[in-house]
Amino acid sequence: MLHWITLTADMLTEAIDRAELDAITAADTDGTVIPGIIQDVTAAVREAIAANAANVMDLQSDTTIPRTLKPEALDMIAWRLLKRFAVSVSEDRDKANTAARERLEAVRAGTHRVIGPDGRMPVPPGKRPYVQGPRPAYGSGAPGLFPSPRRGK
Repeated sequence: MLHWITLTADMLTEAIDRAELDAITAADTDGTVIPGIIQDVTAAVREAIAANAANVMDLQSDTTIPRTLKPEALDMIAWRLLKRFAVSVSEDRDKANTAARERLEAVRAGTHRVIGPDGRMPVPPGKRPYVQGPRPAYGSGAPGLFPSPRRGK
């Protein structure tokens, strides 16, 4: 499974119903607006990820975003397309766009981490578990793995 994906116009059906998509496609006569908005949102998502040094970027491609941010990116694309072509924007769509922007701000601020291109979640050094073995209980007289050393013999 790909952990980072490239957004395409075919994915818009996940966020926009067919009637809205047909209206947008018909209005985009030269076919450059939809790919342009997809590229703009992709850049905005990648910029939010890069703003936090704890996140890991996919440096193999400049068109990919984490799969986990796909719904937010599609909501932002849908909202921009509907605004651009003056198609009515519902209150639910406005709320989805606002929530998507808030999540991107959380990614930028570091309160929400994103999955790396290798599928791992980055863990900051201060959050890595530190395992330390028990200290020997020499001289405590308690039975266990650490017997008291014999002195003077």
